[in-house]
Amino acid sequence: MYHPETIKIFKKLTNDLGNLKGYTIFKIGEISINVTGRDGLGGLIEEWFGVWAKQTGFQIKNPKEEGKSQEFPDFYIGKDNSLLEIKTFDADRSPNFDLANFESYCDSLAKTPERIDSDYLIFAYKLNGKNLSITNIWLKKIWEISCPSERYPLKTQVKRNVIYNIRPATWYSKNPQYKVFNNKEEFIEALFETQRLYRGESNKDLYLSKVKSLKEVLPILTKRLL
Repeated sequence: MYHPETIKIFKKLTNDLGNLKGYTIFKIGEISINVTGRDGLGGLIEEWFGVWAKQTGFQIKNPKEEGKSQEFPDFYIGKDNSLLEIKTFDADRSPNFDLANFESYCDSLAKTPERIDSDYLIFAYKLNGKNLSITNIWLKKIWEISCPSERYPLKTQVKRNVIYNIRPATWYSKNPQYKVFNNKEEFIEALFETQRLYRGESNKDLYLSKVKSLKEVLPILTKRLL
């Protein structure tokens, strides 16, 4: 289910969890400060992870270092360049990161269907003053960290009736209001059903064309939605 190299990375990280502590120093000129704010921590943890994984001997590539401007993935894993995404959140709060831009994700699945099988490494952290610690790590697929919502079949960020991003479930909750999807088929059906409701009947052809483009990848969509 998960890429073998990602599983090795996950096991190594969880085994070292008690040692994943540190702090951030910011310096301009001769002035250095200990960073006590959370802004930008996610990007720093992602950057740290890439260096850690390389120095630990894992097969990992950072597309940014190769001059690629693509939005995903954060990293390529293994000889087959499987996709790995890194997400972070404050352990004292609920997950509030974006899984993906809603429209871009719908479009990219038609062009890059393997994106549905991306691995997600999720870091929960705590920041006490300057002291940063990683408190928990999960290895998941996107359907294991997403869920329905009251408004749409897929939980999304909506502002002034405009859908922006796909938002995560609280997947570790024992009694969640909305449970995560059981498999990729349920997730993709919710994704495109949300788009159908959002776009309305006037844009039905656009919705149907995207579903049809995934026919070879997930035939269940054609049976359920067309």
